[in-house]
Amino acid sequence: MRQIFVDSRDRVSGTSTDFSIQLPETLTLTGSRRMRIDNLRVPLVFPTIQAGKNDTLVVNTSGGNYTATIAQANYTGLQLASAVQSALAAVAPGVWTVSYDPSNITMTISCSNNFTVVGGTYGNQLKIHPFTQSARPYTFTYVTVLGLDIMYLSSSRFSNLDTIGPQGAHDTLMCAVVTQEYGSVLDVSMPWDSYIDVPNGLTTQQLDFQLRDRSYNILSIVPNISFVILID
Repeated sequence: MRQIFVDSRDRVSGTSTDFSIQLPETLTLTGSRRMRIDNLRVPLVFPTIQAGKNDTLVVNTSGGNYTATIAQANYTGLQLASAVQSALAAVAPGVWTVSYDPSNITMTISCSNNFTVVGGTYGNQLKIHPFTQSARPYTFTYVTVLGLDIMYLSSSRFSNLDTIGPQGAHDTLMCAVVTQEYGSVLDVSMPWDSYIDVPNGLTTQQLDFQLRDRSYNILSIVPNISFVILID
């Protein structure tokens, strides 16, 4: 069993979430080899609402589209509902009411006028999961206050046709589900009996890694990540 300890602070190029490391000696893997990732540690620095990422809600009412911008911050469910309500009331006609049910992780948006949620970065995030709507109230399900609910670790060096990740990617190493609060450090490992086949004949002195969101975009505000590669 070979272990490789990876820390993005030891990178020779790139950023903390898209980087390359230099190995002390050439890594040569032949035959049938497999690997796994353990102890992926990621500081959770993603606020509930992040400017430019998920801070706009576009509604259509009274014959026009109105864009509400929610202030970047880390919110509880009740605080988030209040912030959305204030943002809507500031730009769109009608009396707006937004409530959050922490027991069912749902958000309900209603207005004295008929309206539809057209989109926006936060509007599209709300509509990812099943929701109900009528002429006025919308009820959105699984409205998490975590700034990020899932992330993926990838590497082109270990790309494998047997692996199919988001958007058909073949370089996905593992999926990390975020269950902890803002400000903590996520520490997650692959299931103990899960392994990835290593491409036969891999020879390299550098390895590259990326940390991505559910849309497979590279995350940008994480200060550093670390993990262990176990090769059998």
